[in-house]
Amino acid sequence: MKNIAFLSATVAMLILSGCSTKEPAIDATASNSGSSVGTSTNNNAMSSTGTDSNAVIAPITNASANDASSGASTGVNGSDAQLVSILFDYDKFDIREDMQDSMTKNALLVKGKMIKLEGNCDEFGSDEYNFALGLKRANAVKSTLVNNGANADSIAMVSLGESNPVCLEKTQECWAKNRRVDFKLP
Repeated sequence: MKNIAFLSATVAMLILSGCSTKEPAIDATASNSGSSVGTSTNNNAMSSTGTDSNAVIAPITNASANDASSGASTGVNGSDAQLVSILFDYDKFDIREDMQDSMTKNALLVKGKMIKLEGNCDEFGSDEYNFALGLKRANAVKSTLVNNGANADSIAMVSLGESNPVCLEKTQECWAKNRRVDFKLP
């Protein structure tokens, strides 16, 4: 009973402590490489992606991701090198249009396999908020994989929040690389 009360209080704090109205600050002196990643000014960032009521945050592991030149990262295991990380917009957990092809390819690669999804965030927002957002991102990817024929029981999810960045620069492009879900094969 204590666990239920604690979880209810934690969920309430996460919902009430959202940072969706804060935009990341951009250093005006940073060089612009010709491409910029837009940020959202939508205050209703937690929109209409369904969540799995059975989702449980798994223990945090010491996993890392490689930074690919395309902006998406691939897994570190040799067997999951073809799996592409799914990138997300600032403060969002719905899968972007430009990531749909990658999701389809990943779904074909993971059918019949055990997979771990690692939700990641940029450095903005509280730790609690980013752990919740990372889990929502992983759950959105899981839902899409299941809709494409993957077995829901073979997919584990973990949120790493902002603790596993692939890029440490203070630029829009770098922050965009950190807003992702990585695929890991055990």
